[in-house]
Amino acid sequence: MTTTAVQETTAVQDIQEQTLAELLPISDSPDYWQHAACEGDPNHEAWFPYPSQDFDYARRICDGCPIRRECGDFASRTGQSGVWGGHEYDRGKMIRE
Repeated sequence: MTTTAVQETTAVQDIQEQTLAELLPISDSPDYWQHAACEGDPNHEAWFPYPSQDFDYARRICDGCPIRRECGDFASRTGQSGVWGGHEYDRGKMIRE
C-alpha cells in the first residue's frame, strides 16, 4: 500500500469514528442555541419587525450575544427572515444592518 493510500484510509477511519454531532456544524448541535442572548425572550414580535419598524430592541440584545456572528451566518445560509445576529434578513438576504 502506498503512503497516499495509507493516509486516505486513515482519514476515512478517523471520519467514521467521529460521532454525527462532531461532524455537523455547531449550529446543528442541540445545545448550541441555548447560548443565544435572545433565548427565551418574550418579545417575539421584536425579532420580526415590519419594514417601517425599527429593531433597536433586538439589536441591543444581539450586541452582547456570544453567538452573534454564527447566528447571522445561519440566517444567511438557511434563508431565514427576521433579526438574526443584530441584522435584519429577508429569506437569507441581509436587508438592514
